[in-house]
Amino acid sequence: MTNNTEPNFEEFIGKTRKTSRIRWFAAAVIFVFFALLIFVSIDWVLGALVHTRQEVQVPDITKKPVTTALDSLATVNLALKQAGVEFAEGVPPGSVLRQIPSAGSTVREGRVIRVWISQGDEMVFVPSVEGLDLRAAQLAIRQAGLQVEKVENAFSLTVEKGLIISQKPKADSMLTRGDKVVLTLSNGQPPASVILVPDFRNKKLAEATLWASTQNMNLTVKEDPKSPFPYGTIATQYPSADSQVAPGSALEITVSRREASDDEKTYHLHYELPQGKKQMRIRIVMTDDNGEREVINESKLPGSKIDLEIPYSGKATFRILSDGILVREREIQ
Repeated sequence: MTNNTEPNFEEFIGKTRKTSRIRWFAAAVIFVFFALLIFVSIDWVLGALVHTRQEVQVPDITKKPVTTALDSLATVNLALKQAGVEFAEGVPPGSVLRQIPSAGSTVREGRVIRVWISQGDEMVFVPSVEGLDLRAAQLAIRQAGLQVEKVENAFSLTVEKGLIISQKPKADSMLTRGDKVVLTLSNGQPPASVILVPDFRNKKLAEATLWASTQNMNLTVKEDPKSPFPYGTIATQYPSADSQVAPGSALEITVSRREASDDEKTYHLHYELPQGKKQMRIRIVMTDDNGEREVINESKLPGSKIDLEIPYSGKATFRILSDGILVREREIQ
């Protein structure tokens, strides 16, 4: 016989779960109510605060340093936020280039004014155009954001007719975008009536002496005991190669008078530049027991050859760089 007075366990668990769900639902409703109440209260308070702020006129802070702009905005209870930076001609770096809202606008106190800061004039590198024909040189300069101011003409012993001999400023100089460059275009070999100075560097004194005597030039010889070149080799000259001079002008050369040490040896360096359409800046650096020395740093025509007798002590390393790129390195004992 079954006892109907014993409690039903499953019915008890069901009632407990139902009660628990009711409690959780009630708690959720209460939480949502208070959350909405808080939100409405905060919104009402903020709205009241905003509407109690006074309206002010936005000052003109363009072309002013950021610190000055901040001071100007602070006097009318406005804030500043940098929105970006831009290059701008005629506006000093660190100054406000433009602003939003614009000057004269009416806003409430506390408004944030967005500004763009000037980086000043845009600077660009001057491209290397020596050895190019005129059209290619003009195109390279325009693509760099610069202009050709004028094209001068000159005779040359080394640069063929129609190619650029030189440029001002030199390659890799920094200019403001839009600045101008002067080019010198080769007219080829000079006539007999025009005297051009040959390139005497790395040659012997006797060669410069003979030429000066033939052209009736006043030769001045200086000596450099610290030159990296062998004794008696011409290290520098003035005027430079391809300069046009008149009979009776002065030619100044500097000759190496370095004293050779007991362990000094000589290395014959030979390098041929690859063919191309423009001159290359060749830099030859030697490092030996006496430290690092720059042997050559100058522009060379495509296909030209370099032959040098370079003295060194102990173990030496020779590096050849073309337009800043290492193209050859050799160690010798």
